[in-house]
Amino acid sequence: MKKMKGIITTIFLMSLLAISSVSASIDPVVTETGKISLSVDGLGVYPESSGTIQVEKPAGATVRKAYMAAATIWSGSRLTTGDIKIDGVDVVWDIEVYKHTWNYWADVTSIVKSKIDAAPAGRVDFTITEADSYNIEGEILAVIFDDPNLTTDNTIVLLFGAQDVAGDTFVIGLAEPIDKSDPNLVLDMSLGISFGYQTSTQYTQYSIVEVNGKRLTSSAGGSDDGEATDGALLTVGGLDDSNANPPDPNAHGDSTSPRYDDELYDLIPFILDGDTSINVYTQNPSNDDNIFFASLFLGSTTAVVGEGILLAPISASNPVGSQHTVTATVQDNQGGPIGGRDVTFTIVSGPHTGQTGTDQTDANGQATFTYTGTSIGTDVIEATMVDSQGALVTSNQVTKEWTGAPAAPAVFANPIAAFMPVANYHLRQVNTCLECIEENLPEDVPKDVQALLDEMQEHINNANTTGNSIYANNELLKALKCAEDIEEKLGITCPL
Repeated sequence: MKKMKGIITTIFLMSLLAISSVSASIDPVVTETGKISLSVDGLGVYPESSGTIQVEKPAGATVRKAYMAAATIWSGSRLTTGDIKIDGVDVVWDIEVYKHTWNYWADVTSIVKSKIDAAPAGRVDFTITEADSYNIEGEILAVIFDDPNLTTDNTIVLLFGAQDVAGDTFVIGLAEPIDKSDPNLVLDMSLGISFGYQTSTQYTQYSIVEVNGKRLTSSAGGSDDGEATDGALLTVGGLDDSNANPPDPNAHGDSTSPRYDDELYDLIPFILDGDTSINVYTQNPSNDDNIFFASLFLGSTTAVVGEGILLAPISASNPVGSQHTVTATVQDNQGGPIGGRDVTFTIVSGPHTGQTGTDQTDANGQATFTYTGTSIGTDVIEATMVDSQGALVTSNQVTKEWTGAPAAPAVFANPIAAFMPVANYHLRQVNTCLECIEENLPEDVPKDVQALLDEMQEHINNANTTGNSIYANNELLKALKCAEDIEEKLGITCPL
């Protein structure tokens, strides 16, 4: 359980019913993008009924959201409100999942935020109390921070449920193609597993993980965050763990090293430049591990897991008066495109707040929204769609910075001594007109005026680079004609 750095802001609320009892694979319940970071820790205790779970707080950071996942022993009993407490406060469950164990999920932000926000940077301890320690295998605490130390936007995805021991897959869709040369790129995955038993004499109970068809590990599991006994069999990649992948992805550990990995993995070796999705497959050959939690920290990129919507580009900057297009990509649970899906785009803040647009996804699962910037500032844009379950899903947010109009082109001509007097006369007229036009240019230069300025510059350049005074004079006359047209469009009269 080692601190994982950096992460985000849009939440894909999965239709969290007041404690819903379902049987499902692990699915995304939280997706955040922005300058945020993540702390994950786990705890398993027995025969004790309480223990300490920790949070790693970055300097100056504040809690955006905090969540707890918990699991019972194999074929255990259901939990109720208050069966687990954090610093004496009852945990109220939001989601309940059953396959071979009862798995639970809760938003615990209101319980932990004030204590963490007030604490100095470093480790913050919380006391976990279990009503029936033997029945409860353990807990995982995931805290997402708004982190002022970060300079790039990242993505955090938290997944919860119960992976099928016979084999299960989830797909990570990326907003933009992978660039492995990006020094800020991080692709870390953590797994939370209960009922895994690995000791110096028993190390054949394990789960395997494959990424994009390649074996990552054959030794996930164990009780790194608990004890090697029922009621405390829990491990999760997080605090004090390394994301260094197992050196032999096919090994199961041995008597000297039964716990061969930390359940915290680096996915970068399994992806290629230009990839837009990552496929993760898990299987438990011994049929008795419970993979019920996963976290993804995607540094310097934006992503979605399962059916969802991504918006790109993540950021852009252009002068006012130009157009900007954002593209939404909608994928299904397997990461494939969804065509024919209605998408609504909304500018939620910035100088163009309130502008909206709708489009339907094409065969590639993409829909677009284009608008023209008319004011300086930074817009924040998001997209929404209704998923196959009827739930409203919101994309990641992207930004568009509108800057001032481009400076008038440097079109002042330099006199050439070889010009004949008439050419010099027209040259002075051109310079006089240009001074007048520059003084009267609006902040938002109309496209047709900009085009005339560009043409005028071309004629002046031609005049300055020729040794033929007749040709130069003709080019300057053309430049003066452009100036007259600009004056007419701006409604001004410049002296000659």
